[in-house]
Amino acid sequence: MVKEAFIEAADSLFRDFKNKPEILSSIKALQLSRSTVIRRSEAMVEDLTQQLWKDIANCECFSLQLDESTDVSDTAQLCIFIRMVFTDMTTKEELLTVLPLKEHTRGEDIFQSSKNFIEKTQLPVCKLVSITTGGAPTMVGRPNGFIAKYREYDAFPDFLNYHCIIHQRALCAKMLNMKEIMDVATKIACSIRARSLQRRVFRAHLEQVDCHQFELLLHTDVRWLSRGKFLQ
Repeated sequence: MVKEAFIEAADSLFRDFKNKPEILSSIKALQLSRSTVIRRSEAMVEDLTQQLWKDIANCECFSLQLDESTDVSDTAQLCIFIRMVFTDMTTKEELLTVLPLKEHTRGEDIFQSSKNFIEKTQLPVCKLVSITTGGAPTMVGRPNGFIAKYREYDAFPDFLNYHCIIHQRALCAKMLNMKEIMDVATKIACSIRARSLQRRVFRAHLEQVDCHQFELLLHTDVRWLSRGKFLQ
């Protein structure tokens, strides 16, 4: 199905190309069998992994960010992100790995899982400058929290530790009395969304003033569609 759709789209996409027949012929010759797709996916993963570790080797220093969450199969997953700083002061952020925590999610378990990954991959921890985690006791608790365990780990240098404040900020926002503001803003938003003409006019106005949003965002309790973004 994907191949057929690509062929149909290519007829319009490459209409003005002189080598259009060759392009269409190459698309038709694409092999999309299960084994071929798996092999190509594995090749791309290997290439991206090599690029990531090359960047880690070339960077001056890096910081780590850890976040533990549970997926739809009730398996705890530990996501580790890395932020690298290079000699020209440019930065780059990548997902380093995702580690499943099959049983408990205590500070000791998170520490042991990440420690095994670091030792297996030989991550150059001498370049580590900081670690950012959530504010849960399993992460920042003493003496059995994740950060406390790493400070006792001889292979790690002295590092700064930070914890995300997004949850505290969300709790503080719930304590603010914004009913009068939200009532007016919600009434305006509902009026725009309720009528097709007003919605089209509003969308045209956003394009006219070069707004980076081309649609009206509605408020939800999810933080990336928060009251702040809605009112903005």
